[in-house]
Amino acid sequence: MDEISTVRIIKTSIVTAFTLVAAFIWRDVIIDAIDLFFPTSAIYYEFLAAIIVTIFVIIAIYITLKTESEAEYLLKKYKHFYKLEKIQKKKKS
Repeated sequence: MDEISTVRIIKTSIVTAFTLVAAFIWRDVIIDAIDLFFPTSAIYYEFLAAIIVTIFVIIAIYITLKTESEAEYLLKKYKHFYKLEKIQKKKKS
């Protein structure tokens, strides 16, 4: 299991804070755009925008988690090769 580090928690918290700020700004932009283009019956379009944004966020989370697991796999793989290389160098010496 991965060790929990304070630095990792702080970095994750900072990224989360920036993400929330960006999300709130985009929320205002989407609401203003809906009001501009569809002044009447805007609730339907707000639901539509919420569904589209939710789908986009789910896809982004999936891609992020998938690439994170692939990156961890590659790191473990290269660590293993590095250890083997180090052992071989010791044997040659």
